[in-house]
Amino acid sequence: MFALVLGAAPASAFDPKDLLNGLGGNSSGSGSGSSGSGVLDAIGGFVSNVTASNKFSVDDLVGTWNYSSPAVSFESENALKKVGGAAAATAVEGKIEPYYTKLGLTSTVLEVAADHSFVMKLGKLQLKGKVEKDEENNLIFSFSAFGKISLGKLKAHATKSGSTLNLTFDATKLVQILTKVSSAVNVKTLTTLSQLLSSYEGIYMGFKLKKA
Repeated sequence: MFALVLGAAPASAFDPKDLLNGLGGNSSGSGSGSSGSGVLDAIGGFVSNVTASNKFSVDDLVGTWNYSSPAVSFESENALKKVGGAAAATAVEGKIEPYYTKLGLTSTVLEVAADHSFVMKLGKLQLKGKVEKDEENNLIFSFSAFGKISLGKLKAHATKSGSTLNLTFDATKLVQILTKVSSAVNVKTLTTLSQLLSSYEGIYMGFKLKKA
């Protein structure tokens, strides 16, 4: 129901160089350590995208999860294949990270209680609600802002790999939610990010989170 296709543009072709250049590392840049660090981050993100599984319960989410990096997934296996698989997702994550920094999303924290209520802190913005799982192993978040404004339910693709949680939402819907509470975010940056994501069919965006 929430898995909408973002924009009318065709899916972007994936260039393998993006695995190095799109993640803040670059294969030919000057400096002794930045390139190596970028490559290692790219490899780590790629491995995490490949090995993560959605076979977990909401009870496994109880606790505090802190932002590690952006996360990207796609609406379907077909959409994923069109952009080149897990490596492409990893490259897109690197491309959107500067926008996350501008929006304050790099300080995101998700706290899930034993009764499956949650608090999600997105920079200056705080969302609350309940989280559950559907029959297809997707998470369903019922969002409210400022403790009283209902923002509806939103499906999330969620996978775990060890203590890392990949949590992604339909990009169109997530941008809409952030726009509704625009006093807490930079609308111009949101618009630019949305335009970038419109190059990719069926894209979901969100966060890699580490359990505290």
